[in-house]
Amino acid sequence: MANSWFQFKQFLVKQESAAMKVCTDSCVFGATVPVDSEVRSILDIGTGTGLLALMLAQRTTDCVRIDAVEMNEDAALQALDNFFNSPWDSRIKLHACSIQDYFKFTPKQYDLIICNPPFFSSSLKTGNTSKDMALHQSHLLIEELMQVISFMLKGNGDAYLLISIYEEANFMKAANAVGLSVNRFQAMYDNEGKLIRYVLHIRKDSNHIKNTEDKFIIRNADNEYTTQFVNALKYFYLNL
Repeated sequence: MANSWFQFKQFLVKQESAAMKVCTDSCVFGATVPVDSEVRSILDIGTGTGLLALMLAQRTTDCVRIDAVEMNEDAALQALDNFFNSPWDSRIKLHACSIQDYFKFTPKQYDLIICNPPFFSSSLKTGNTSKDMALHQSHLLIEELMQVISFMLKGNGDAYLLISIYEEANFMKAANAVGLSVNRFQAMYDNEGKLIRYVLHIRKDSNHIKNTEDKFIIRNADNEYTTQFVNALKYFYLNL
């Protein structure tokens, strides 16, 4: 059973009410997603516990504002508590609604959009409503997510998505359908032989999208954290 909290160096994530707990791949995503020095506004779609918003707040200056959207009531309350008790409460705003509703009533565009979207479109559900909302696309279709990104991303902005390796083709297709340029930014491995996630980079044009992907390996053959992982997470994990 997962702990009810996760202590980072500069903040605490309480997670007893959230269906999806703090996990290593999300931490890697939060630590390595590129944040340009010109970024002033960030949108975190489906913030859950608020982990990614907090990590991005730690990595950015006081002039950066973060909007975190979460439709699940329990998770939203948990994220709100985590934000309030962090050093960056004044910079992170929680919106307790679906991204579809937020999009309808928010005529705002962002320099950076991040999202760890539902993993699976067709696999079996668990029967746990909150967890199924977090894991499955029944409440947020890929096509809807891409439409939101298309309208809420600034012309020179960047969006990054942490996705299942089995859904890449679907995300690529949906992005191209609304005129977005997309490429794989990172391939994330639990170890040298176990690919677990992809990070996609999305822009409204193809400028500044790399043609080659980064390879990120979490553990080595001895099941110890790699130097790559330590360098990325040493500002967040207590024991690194």
